[in-house]
Amino acid sequence: MKKMMILLAAAMMSATATFAQSAIELAKQQQELNSINRKLLTQKPTKDARKQAKELKKEGWLVPAGEKNIEQQLTESQLYGTELMADENGAPTKRYIQQTSITTSGTFNAGYAAARANAQVELAALLKTEIVTAMQAKIDNSQSSTINAVTVDKFNQRTKAIVDQALTNAVPFLRIYRRLRNNTFEVQVRIAFDKKELAARLKRNMQKELEEEGDELNNLVDEILSKKF
Repeated sequence: MKKMMILLAAAMMSATATFAQSAIELAKQQQELNSINRKLLTQKPTKDARKQAKELKKEGWLVPAGEKNIEQQLTESQLYGTELMADENGAPTKRYIQQTSITTSGTFNAGYAAARANAQVELAALLKTEIVTAMQAKIDNSQSSTINAVTVDKFNQRTKAIVDQALTNAVPFLRIYRRLRNNTFEVQVRIAFDKKELAARLKRNMQKELEEEGDELNNLVDEILSKKF
């Protein structure tokens, strides 16, 4: 049964990449694929997850009491990493952005909180850079653009706050730790954000700019999340 589901998922992903489909067809296919992925979460860990988990265990990584084992956590992360959604053009794109961070602390709880926060900060920095770069490229490449240099400077100043406000409610996929020789905890956390929800939040937070500059910033958000992450 598991092999059949895996083959079906692979066939559906291949068909998505090969043939142009309407948004409705893609949405239906996405729903079916996501359902298969969810069912696979109840099956045995994937081969890749078992291999990665073996290496992590050799390095001394453990799971906190009550958490899923490393193989299950890695399998969940991998499956969410393959989950698809339709972008603004109806084409398939990954649904989740994932970011991993490792932090050392005196306790697991403090290390977990710090690693999760750091992963969010690192992702925010990447997202901020992509937005600023895309904005500058748009004004450089389009003399007729309604976005002028003053608007770009103003928007760049606000970008960090806008991104920070949008990056909330992260989904933690990986939570592992190991004890170091000095009796401190090294904690590794992997978080993920739903790109559809993240795009909606970014657009809401940029509402003033969207109202002033029309659809250009709106499209910018979709392009960045679809092509860069």
